[in-house]
Amino acid sequence: MKVASTHVFSAPPDVVFAALSSPEVMVAKYVALGHHDVKIVEHSHRAGITSIRSRRGVPIDPPGFARRFFDPVTVVDQHDEWDPPMPDGSRWGIWQVSARGVPVTTGGQMRLGPTSDGKGTVFEVTGEVNCPMPIVGGRIASFIGADVERTMAAEASFMEGYLREQAATDTGRAGGRGTKGSKETFQDPDPTPHRKAS
Repeated sequence: MKVASTHVFSAPPDVVFAALSSPEVMVAKYVALGHHDVKIVEHSHRAGITSIRSRRGVPIDPPGFARRFFDPVTVVDQHDEWDPPMPDGSRWGIWQVSARGVPVTTGGQMRLGPTSDGKGTVFEVTGEVNCPMPIVGGRIASFIGADVERTMAAEASFMEGYLREQAATDTGRAGGRGTKGSKETFQDPDPTPHRKAS
């Protein structure tokens, strides 16, 4: 099952990236989503590549046919890896998620870049959920895919609030800086193919 999310933030790409890759913000985000025992296992910068590995317990309420494959709180490992920024601030990355004891692979690409007016950021995530199990594999992938998209939406909502609070703190204005919608896209300044999640 394919998954996708697009969100537009009012903050510029460097500010959005700093929040997305901050260990403190990541922990706060997952805790706000109701996840347990959140840990940042790795946070490194090498040759311009930013790598973040996290681990957390995710409450899952699967449908009856899939209950025997999931724990009530399933341990999830996630790896996000970002390339260095392009001259306009755009970045591309890959994400991969695995759930312990569950034969499901999930992952794909991320990219962020400036909006057409140069004041905000378009953040796009695409990916695919696969489950090779016979008979029920497709249904499990659909269940997980729907949960992934709900999580993407919740994460974007958290980041929107966080960035708004940061903007109010930085500028002294309490008006907030929300989003402009989720339909805008940005042009890739680099026509060469980008990395895909393995």
